[in-house]
Amino acid sequence: MGMFKNKNVFITGAVGGIGKAISIAFAKEGAKIALTDLDEKGLKESFKELQSKKTVIKTYLLDVTKEKMVKEVVSKVLEDFPCIDILVNNAGVSTMNWFWELTEKEWDFNMNVNVKGVWLVTKHIVPYMIKRKKGKIVNIASMAAKMGAPLLAHYSASKFAVVGFTQSIAKALAPYRINVNSVCPGFVKTSMQEREIVWEAKLRNIEEPEKVRKEYIEQTPLGRLCCPEDVAKTVLFLSSENADFITGQSLNVTGGSCMY
Repeated sequence: MGMFKNKNVFITGAVGGIGKAISIAFAKEGAKIALTDLDEKGLKESFKELQSKKTVIKTYLLDVTKEKMVKEVVSKVLEDFPCIDILVNNAGVSTMNWFWELTEKEWDFNMNVNVKGVWLVTKHIVPYMIKRKKGKIVNIASMAAKMGAPLLAHYSASKFAVVGFTQSIAKALAPYRINVNSVCPGFVKTSMQEREIVWEAKLRNIEEPEKVRKEYIEQTPLGRLCCPEDVAKTVLFLSSENADFITGQSLNVTGGSCMY
């Protein structure tokens, strides 16, 4: 308990699935947290839930694709908190389609949130970390950042970009003692997955969506779906002093589905 006491954490996409698990994990370890999300109702619910953890929790409505809003929220957070020690870029979206059926709107939606959003938030927080010559940044990528999938060409491209961005800025920020890493979850049991198995079943003409879920498990050597808490544990490790000599890496949390 208290591993992150007196640490200030900025989390995007903080209220659902992986983001919620990360928020809870940090709160349990005493971190002071700036929860940001586009889901106003979810922010209020998360705030109520995390209040019991007896730490400082503040919420901010944020669309990571809007630079003006990002800049304003970062400024507000730095009024409420003395600094930002840890940034977790978790906000992300997915859709599913054969690449030749994708619309420009669908492509841009994935790229804007998954790539542009990571860049914008990092862009406006990093200068403050540089001044302090200290910080940890963890970007949530995906197994799709290492293994292309037929129905996820656009999503996979966006997550490959996150890994490339992670490696690039890790080199740029190393002289300032800022560690930058990403996490690549596998088949994660979230509401997003619930939507995806329905989409995939329809696109592959599979009558029962549950068959798709079983395929995910069969592709996972450890024999189960990834839980959001599995991802959260890895995020906390990369954010801790235990990972001080790790940067530019993309850690798999896939149960063996991806081993490189």
